[in-house]
Amino acid sequence: MSEYPNQSRFIEQMKKIVIIGSGIVGICTGIELINRGFLVTLVDPNDPGSQTSYGNAGVLTDSSLMIINNPQLLRSLFSLIFKKKTSFKYSKLFVFSRLSWVINFLMFSKKKHMELAAKALRELQVLSLKTHKILIKKTKSNNNIEAPGWLKVFKTQISYEKYSYELDILDKNKAEYTLLNTGEIKKQFPDLQIEYYKGVLFRNSLRVKSPIELSKNYFEHFIKSGGTFYKEFCKNIKFIDGHWTVFLNKKKEIFDEVVICTGPWSKDFLYNLGYKIPLAWERGYHHHFSTKKDIDLSPAIHDVDGGFVYSCNKNEIRVSSGVELNFREADLNEEQINEVIQKLKTILPLKNKLTKAPWLGSRPTIADSLPMIGKAPKHKNLWFNFGHNHIGLSTSAGSGVVLADMIENKKSSINIDPFLPDRFML
Repeated sequence: MSEYPNQSRFIEQMKKIVIIGSGIVGICTGIELINRGFLVTLVDPNDPGSQTSYGNAGVLTDSSLMIINNPQLLRSLFSLIFKKKTSFKYSKLFVFSRLSWVINFLMFSKKKHMELAAKALRELQVLSLKTHKILIKKTKSNNNIEAPGWLKVFKTQISYEKYSYELDILDKNKAEYTLLNTGEIKKQFPDLQIEYYKGVLFRNSLRVKSPIELSKNYFEHFIKSGGTFYKEFCKNIKFIDGHWTVFLNKKKEIFDEVVICTGPWSKDFLYNLGYKIPLAWERGYHHHFSTKKDIDLSPAIHDVDGGFVYSCNKNEIRVSSGVELNFREADLNEEQINEVIQKLKTILPLKNKLTKAPWLGSRPTIADSLPMIGKAPKHKNLWFNFGHNHIGLSTSAGSGVVLADMIENKKSSINIDPFLPDRFML
């Protein structure tokens, strides 16, 4: 007999929520819902945090406010299409096959939308960074964190002057940063083999040395807190008699609520439920190298001119490429990452590749470059949390808080309107 006779009845009354997708967004959402008293199950055919969440710059920041489809994109469109750039590659066939999405994406490249998006992302990221710091402490992940964690560098005066628009956006939203000149960059980061003209150091940002380790620590905390994980493929979900039936490979289970956190696969997953999600994806690559000596660099560094990001853990370097627009399942193409590696060799003393082939993943991008967080327009007790683009690590914890507030019908501490799914006619 239970020591607490009312415990089983209490558990029966708790709402059961299933989260489809165990990337960093799904894990953070699961932790937050458990904290609110829900019974939470994660479902994913892959190990938690091993897909899109695995490959990224490893940055937790409250200042990634500039969406890709901004007014400057239209001015540089000709150059992007017709001139070879390391930062951007594209498949003509993919662009033509997704032409309606591309046009829709470009239509959001307006000043008014840019300012709305920046303000919304600033609020979400401030909340998210605060929540991540709590989770980092709870999961004892401090040894995986470096600070300050984010530095943008410019090789030329021209490239820095082009950045003035983003600086204006940062100032309007009260983001904190420090401008560094050539001498200051050299003094703070003497291991860099080239002289950068300017740098922008984001003081409040953190760098995650190993994103997969952070996901694992968060996931272990989720399980220890009472969460359940099914390493299975979710074939379908159906709303039957007021509940959601989730069809897995080997069984089916019934839940009160469903949260979709399937990243770049969200469009396909929701199509069978009648949703036409304006989502595409931006593919990206990364490689790992050893170095000839230990490197002392705390932040992840965005080489703006080169269009790539690199970060260091003593004698190991992780380098990430720019954007590749292509079919999600298209063959791996090493041209872009190889160009990046050649540029990085002039910056740091690379030695040997530590990975046989580059990692390849896809960033889920909604047409307006803002994630979808909130209630599904056509179904009861169905929720969306996906489309976080390149900043899913930074926004994951905050989006979990925001979605939990919505599920509990509580007023959010931030303006949620820019993220609601019904902003599109789905």
